[in-house]
Amino acid sequence: MINFNLMILAAGYGKRMKNLTDSKPKPLLEIIHKPIVEHLINQITSTLSVDIDEIIYILGDEAYFNSSVVDSLTLISNKYNAKTRVYRQLEQLGTGHAIMCAEESLSGPSIIAYADTMIQGKVEIDPEADGMIWVKKVENPSSYGVVNIDNESNITELIEKPKNFISDLAVVGIYYFKDISLIRDELHTHLQDELPPGKEYLLNHGIEKMIEKKKTFKSQEIDIWMDCGTPKLLIESAKIIMKSNEGLSNQDNFSKQGNVKINQPVFIGENVIFKDSTIGPYVSIGDNCIISDSNVESTLIYNNVKVSNATIQNSILGSNSVYDGSNKEIFLGDYSQINNDE
Repeated sequence: MINFNLMILAAGYGKRMKNLTDSKPKPLLEIIHKPIVEHLINQITSTLSVDIDEIIYILGDEAYFNSSVVDSLTLISNKYNAKTRVYRQLEQLGTGHAIMCAEESLSGPSIIAYADTMIQGKVEIDPEADGMIWVKKVENPSSYGVVNIDNESNITELIEKPKNFISDLAVVGIYYFKDISLIRDELHTHLQDELPPGKEYLLNHGIEKMIEKKKTFKSQEIDIWMDCGTPKLLIESAKIIMKSNEGLSNQDNFSKQGNVKINQPVFIGENVIFKDSTIGPYVSIGDNCIISDSNVESTLIYNNVKVSNATIQNSILGSNSVYDGSNKEIFLGDYSQINNDE
């Protein structure tokens, strides 16, 4: 089996995640007690049946992506017996620019993945192709990069957010390169271009140039694509993950007081107390939480959270938050507090 490098593009500040990423980068937000980026790495290594030699993380500045973030990512890499390398993208100039921040590591077989995407379903690498792009049919292709393919799944065009219909096969954000030095050379040239206002240096631009030079790129459609770019998308992705792991959901490792009902799938951490509440379906709860006199459904609750007198669904409650409130969908960052009279 050939060893690969895996590059994770994670330099964004998660602005669409509202206050959920004030104290923690989006790739480290958890679904059933595991960070998004760990789900991504696990899905890539298991579905592609590859061994990862080194995981390269492209992060932003050290003030936000600090040493504790790097330590957390290193622990994840260690689980896959992979080395960790970190590069910094200090200016948000696009995916092509992010990749070139790791220029010295751009050689050999590699996989590039966006940190806020996940997949399910069996996929394979074509050893004859110079590269591969995984895709999924979507209803609104103008919002994505899309590919046109021929009868043998060769990519003939790659267009970013087309105004007119070209194809409904959207790029999901996971790429394979037989030798990533080829895209490095194209991006090196691309970065010499002067950017028009509002434009970015894009990975897809380099791939387009490779296709023009008759390099073979194959597409393969995946079964399930999960985008975690917004709170609501994260919840929908979490529900898919919970459904596929339902057999591992918790049964009795919590304390019950009064009338408590659990509707699976529900994933519960350590030292959790329920009082007169209905929990689930599709709920993930971290450690040291207390939920009382509440109904909770389709919600992610992180560590050390207290919920009372609430009926919530499609919500996310950050670590150390307190919610005593009315019926609503809500997104609370770490250490947030909302009381009944607010």
